[in-house]
Amino acid sequence: MKPKNLSISLLAAVFLILSSGAQARWANYGFSQLYDGTGPVNIRFLALLDVDDLGGGKWLFRLYDINLSAFGSEAFISSMAVAGPKPDSVAVVPGGGVNEVGKSPDKGPFDYFDYSYTFGSGSDKLVNGEEISWNVYGLTYPIYDGFYRPSFVLHVQGTNYSPDFAWYASGVPEPQTYATLLAGLGLLGFMAQQRKKRNLI
Repeated sequence: MKPKNLSISLLAAVFLILSSGAQARWANYGFSQLYDGTGPVNIRFLALLDVDDLGGGKWLFRLYDINLSAFGSEAFISSMAVAGPKPDSVAVVPGGGVNEVGKSPDKGPFDYFDYSYTFGSGSDKLVNGEEISWNVYGLTYPIYDGFYRPSFVLHVQGTNYSPDFAWYASGVPEPQTYATLLAGLGLLGFMAQQRKKRNLI
């Protein structure tokens, strides 16, 4: 094998090894835009959400960097409405801010969503500074298109506003979600161009 071809092959192998770990990260969302209720119109960020594809219809959701300081000391996140297909089952990952995550038929603000994940119950609340992870089973894809409505909205309750609730929408996935896809397409294009040059010689 020629040194140039060997270096291209090594580069491709390194990229594939590095990207294989990133393939599990399906998307990262930030909640910052008021969707319904009363509260600050824009926040940087109320919370972040990672969605990881674990394969075989199993997904890992992680809600973290929760910042409810703009809503007062009694504020908590009670649920997250989802625009997407309903999973078969849900299981909390132990060690988070609440002891249970459930699946509810509640369709969120304006009955515009398909179902909700609920976080805790009673005095078991997801509050400022905490995080929660949960596994979801039986999904091939976690959301619908997201073009005419947000994919996820968080329900904040117990705020110091009147009325004392708000729904905050997720934006488009963070740029890192597309980085692996674009790099992979670029590598494929480069390899195709090299193959074409080789065939002309």
